[in-house]
Amino acid sequence: MDINRANMDSLFREYEVSFTDGFNRGNEATIYRNLAMVVPSVTEATVHAWLNQIPQMREWVGDRVVNNLRSNKLTVLNKKFESTVEMPRESIEDDQYGLYTPLIELMGENAAIFPDKEIVDVMVANGDWGGDDDAFFKADRAYGDNTIANYVTTALAEGTLETAVETIASYKGQNDEPLNVRPYAVVVGPSKRTTVFDLLKNDMRATAATDGVSVQNRNKGIVTPYISSRLVGDYANDWFVLGEMGGIRPIAWQNRMNAELQSQRWTPDSELAFEKDLYQIGARRRGAAFLTLPHLAYAGLVSQA
Repeated sequence: MDINRANMDSLFREYEVSFTDGFNRGNEATIYRNLAMVVPSVTEATVHAWLNQIPQMREWVGDRVVNNLRSNKLTVLNKKFESTVEMPRESIEDDQYGLYTPLIELMGENAAIFPDKEIVDVMVANGDWGGDDDAFFKADRAYGDNTIANYVTTALAEGTLETAVETIASYKGQNDEPLNVRPYAVVVGPSKRTTVFDLLKNDMRATAATDGVSVQNRNKGIVTPYISSRLVGDYANDWFVLGEMGGIRPIAWQNRMNAELQSQRWTPDSELAFEKDLYQIGARRRGAAFLTLPHLAYAGLVSQA
């Protein structure tokens, strides 16, 4: 192919189609849309002041009562993410550019599923929560007159799963009122796929408690299992139960800009082409994952045992 602006523009449009195909394929396979609350962002950082309050109904006697968590305002700074593919001029001149099409598709697919990585990474990191500057997952968080315990270091099993689900559903908040949290998901790594299938999908279960006799699986369908490829290696045994309340979920993906394919170093007269005989195209995305409210999640951080 002759190297000129018209031909390079045409080739870039072909790659854009491949990138979009890969992005759409990845988008269908993502888990973050099922697990996280997706929130928009239009600036460098977004202040989530709504985390200060959990509204609950009460009999109106006297003045209104503001239900304040006494938390700090959570400011989430958007991050930039990129992925770049480079190809020599000879590959384009010799009509070998089709060899790069799978890489461009993979770039699009990875751009789509990237939030999957980010939301699991923030859970595993268990950083300080904006509400009280203490770890998000912990065993003794004061909440009004109650205590929220959303952290263990024991492995996922029938008993630990039941404890997690019951604990989340039983939390009480201000004025000793139930928070009405609904557990909806459990997140595990690939090595725990069969474990969660036995716990949540099988019609019948045989355990030591039943003396090996198969009985109806009382936990079938209580939450939906999701497999994260991030929970491997040191984190292979970590697991998380997630709950929601009024549409609020414990993890969020703050979306600043969707993935786009850029061509700044794709023109025949670019500095890179002149100096090194190379051409580059890259994907760019902006956003951030963050944790919202501790009583909406329960962690089995076995890696921290």
